[in-house]
Amino acid sequence: MRHPLPNLYICRSPLQLLNCIEACEKLGQNGGANILICAWRAEIDRRMMQHALELYPHWSEIHFFSLYPTKNQIPILLDVFRKRRHFANLFIGDTTHLINIFINKVGNFESIYLVDDGTATISLAKRIATHSIHRIRKNNTPRGRLSTVLQARLGLSPMFMYQAKFFTFYQIGHLGLADRIVPNDFKFIKSRIQDKPRSEEIWFIGSNIREIILKNNLDYDDFLAQVNQRVDLSKVVYIPHRKEHDSYLSDISKRFKMEIRRMDSILEIELTRTANLPRSIISFGSSALDTLDILAKSPVTVFCIPEKSIKTTSKSAYRDMYDSMKDKGFKMIELNDPTPI
Repeated sequence: MRHPLPNLYICRSPLQLLNCIEACEKLGQNGGANILICAWRAEIDRRMMQHALELYPHWSEIHFFSLYPTKNQIPILLDVFRKRRHFANLFIGDTTHLINIFINKVGNFESIYLVDDGTATISLAKRIATHSIHRIRKNNTPRGRLSTVLQARLGLSPMFMYQAKFFTFYQIGHLGLADRIVPNDFKFIKSRIQDKPRSEEIWFIGSNIREIILKNNLDYDDFLAQVNQRVDLSKVVYIPHRKEHDSYLSDISKRFKMEIRRMDSILEIELTRTANLPRSIISFGSSALDTLDILAKSPVTVFCIPEKSIKTTSKSAYRDMYDSMKDKGFKMIELNDPTPI
C-alpha cells in the first residue's frame, strides 16, 4: 500500500511560521508527514518562532536553524531532500537563492502554495500576475537582462512561483489570480481567542519604517507628534516592531509619556495569551493590522505617511498597502509633510 506523500513547509520569519501553522491545519491533514524547515535571521526572530513552535508542536520533523551564513542552509536542505524528492504540497514564504535551486531543480511537488508574508504579499501577487518577479530584486530594483536569464536557467530565481497557488487572506483576485486562491481564515488562532473580553486600551502598532522606509529617520518624531495632536499618546500602549531599537523606544516613551510593551512573540500569537483584546488600534501601517482586524475585530485607524517622505523603492508597496487598508474600511488619516529642520 502506498503511503501518503509528505508535505513540506519552509518559513523564514515568525509571521510566515504562523501562516504555515494555519496551512498545516487546513491543507496538511492528508495523512502524510508534515515537515517544517524553519529558519531565523535574528535572535529576536528565533525567540518569537520558538514561542509559535511551542504553541503548535504537531510537526513530524522540525529543522530549526540560523539562516545565515548561507552555508547553514546546505546541510538542512540536503538532509530533507536526500530522504525524499516527492511531496504532496509545498507551503512557502520568502526564499533564498539556495532554497530556489532545491525547489526548481530537486524537489517534485503536486501543489505549491505561497503563504502570506505580510503586506509584501500584495506586491508579490502583482509581480506574479505580470510575470515579472524574476526580473526584480528583493530591494525592488530591476535586475539586468543577462543576470535575469542566467539566474532563471540556474534555478536561482523563484520561477516556481508562477505556477503556485496562494494561501492568503488578502484580496488579490482582481489581479487575475482568483482561481489560485485558497483562503486563510486563521481558524487555528481564532479558536484560541474567541470570546475574550475587551479592555479600554488603545494599541499603537509600531513598524520598522524609521529605519528602512523613511528617507529621513528624523521624520518619525514629527509623525508621532502629529499623531499626538489627535490621540493622547500618554494613554496609548505602543507595541514595537521586533526590529525597533530599545534606545529609541526609550526616547519616545519619555517624550510622549507612552507605555512601551514589547511582546515575546508576534501579535497574532500573543492574542492567544493576553487576557483582553484592545478597544482600538492605531498605526502608521503594518501587516499586523490586517490580521488583527480579523482576529481582534477592534476599530483600526491608519495614519498615512506622506509619499514624499518614503524612499523611492518603497513608494509602490506603501501605496498598495494603504489602498488595501482603505478597501477594508480602516479609518485613514493623512499626515502632513514633516516640518523642515
